[in-house]
Amino acid sequence: MDIKGIESGFGISGAFPSPGGTKAAAPVEGFSKYLGEMIEKVNSSQMASDKAIQQLATGETKALHEVMIAMEKASVSFQFITQVRNKAVEAYQEIMRMPV
Repeated sequence: MDIKGIESGFGISGAFPSPGGTKAAAPVEGFSKYLGEMIEKVNSSQMASDKAIQQLATGETKALHEVMIAMEKASVSFQFITQVRNKAVEAYQEIMRMPV
């Protein structure tokens, strides 16, 4: 079992100096980029759901089950991203309550 010391930075680049005196490598992807991609996927899911509803209403498709599946996927993904946002806000508020 390998236990990393505090000087390793635990994957946080630039927070702590490396043992060799050089800076740690920057992470390839940041959390904000990942969050942006998640929001784009949720948006595309919502748009696909809207398109499926429109196709059902205009008579282009008769597959009600596919429309319901698209709607539920969009709903679940929206609920998930909402919970991620709520947890991020809670974490920010907790950090702001910490004494300096």
